[in-house]
Amino acid sequence: MSATEHATSHASSPATHLAGPVLVIGTGLLGASIGLGLRARGIEVLLSDPSPSAQGVAQDIGAGRILQSGETAAPQLVVVASPPDVTAGVVSAALRRYPDAVVVDIASDKVAVLDELRQDAALTPQDLSRYVGTHPMAGREKSGPVAARGELVTSMPWVLCPSGHASPAAVKTARELAIDLGALVSEMPAEEHDAAVALISHLPQVMSSLLASRLQDTPAHALSLAGQGLRDVTRIAASDPALWVQILGANAGQLVKHLYGVREDLNRLINTLE
Repeated sequence: MSATEHATSHASSPATHLAGPVLVIGTGLLGASIGLGLRARGIEVLLSDPSPSAQGVAQDIGAGRILQSGETAAPQLVVVASPPDVTAGVVSAALRRYPDAVVVDIASDKVAVLDELRQDAALTPQDLSRYVGTHPMAGREKSGPVAARGELVTSMPWVLCPSGHASPAAVKTARELAIDLGALVSEMPAEEHDAAVALISHLPQVMSSLLASRLQDTPAHALSLAGQGLRDVTRIAASDPALWVQILGANAGQLVKHLYGVREDLNRLINTLE
């Protein structure tokens, strides 16, 4: 490439904060969407997933290149987008395998992951200094890499929950990931995050699913009368149930407080109507 061509190519590429490469572990909806978003900005992305088909689809749609078995990699950043119940284990393995990389996870529950990492005897304080818990507040009722969108987190909140172990450099890198993807970054303790999402994310999911369950035996001719309101309220009930079992289980303590309140509201409403 000539100097002129290089300058033109550089000028046409979006400015980024991350240098890359970025390794994305877990190529579901969010992992593949992050890969697509970073690739659109010219950042090298490596992909890894226990499911050959999932990582194959992610590569086919342009989310990155599959990290081959035995291939040596030195990522600047590792993004763990694995299911919540295995997130801490995957983070621990990544911290030990890539000693020069910052490692972030994007699980919906932050306290459970952090507690498990703190209890991991295989990790040193130096390892934990490279870890930052994060949560992009974005998603769809569809799952898997086929549902991925490069703009999924654009203009959406992305929460950073650095522990007392995290170094300023690690927090800076985590922040740069969110900024490069066009997200709106905020920072709060893990406990505060989990309390917030129990109300604004987990409770709505439960309520939507409960309402949808009431419709299971409804005759088709009755459902045909439904308007947009019912569709809006029940849309997220189509989300992956296995994933939500893990999310709700990890944050059950925070969620139950709100469910008690809902129960009181329902009892009060029932008494009034009766």
